[in-house]
Amino acid sequence: MNNISSNIVIAKDLKEYTGLRIDVVVSKILDIPRNRVQSFIKEGFIKVNSDSVHKNYKLKEDDEIFISIPEARDDIIEPTDADIKIVYEDNDIVVIDKPAGLVVHPGAAKEKVSVVSALKYRKISLSNVGKPLRGGVVHRIDKQTSGVIVLAKTDRAHFMLAKQFFSHTIDRRYIGIVHGNMKDSDGEIDMPIGRHKIRRKEFCVTEKGKRAKTMYKVIKRLKDSDVVLFKLFTGRTHQIRVHMKYLNHPILGDKTYYKQNDTAIKRQALHAFFLEFIHPTTLKKVGFYSKLPKDMMKIIKNGG
Repeated sequence: MNNISSNIVIAKDLKEYTGLRIDVVVSKILDIPRNRVQSFIKEGFIKVNSDSVHKNYKLKEDDEIFISIPEARDDIIEPTDADIKIVYEDNDIVVIDKPAGLVVHPGAAKEKVSVVSALKYRKISLSNVGKPLRGGVVHRIDKQTSGVIVLAKTDRAHFMLAKQFFSHTIDRRYIGIVHGNMKDSDGEIDMPIGRHKIRRKEFCVTEKGKRAKTMYKVIKRLKDSDVVLFKLFTGRTHQIRVHMKYLNHPILGDKTYYKQNDTAIKRQALHAFFLEFIHPTTLKKVGFYSKLPKDMMKIIKNGG
């Protein structure tokens, strides 16, 4: 059995998970693959009320989940630098301003350069949760989206942050530039999002999807486009991009959801400019900003 990196107890918070399988719940909270959670259960790293359980055990309201995070067996990410800015760092977290064109962690394309590889290059250790590829990663923004993200340096911080993201208590705000001028200056989109039936790398609004809620407010009208503030109440994949396509105002430069070629910008004009959460140790709210990047500012200054 592996050495134990740290221990986590999930107690008195399980009412909303009652009746769900333990492997599903832990996978969702920690945002790690379900098969890895099942492996943890089989190896005795995850227990309920100090007892070993099967992967399909359904949680009861008074249950406590005990999770022992094992040290990563492999650390396959090579330290490779990237153009990231460290906005804030302490013993628990590191906040990064990510440029467009950089992935947070290696994915199916097995990218060698990522936020995680750049932090490793800087000798910044991240949590064991999610390793070998996603150590410290509690949330992501798309490769072609720029802006502020937070990563966990300890397993305890990882869990505390992951639970906030899972419970949708994080305040996340984006600025985007959309095609056309929107009829309403503000509003909410509460439409479920799921994977596209045919184009499996895309997502769409579908009745069979998961609930997705986005608030929007036009903050500046340009000639043929609008600058829009978005607030996420949920965190579905491509949520803002899919909701804007649904409203027939796709994000400028979005090559996935807008097939025409945009010459004004080489990537989707979407920026994560604000992130607020409860610090895992001080338990106080902390907020971080990221300035609008030059490529989006140029569009705004030119009037669209």
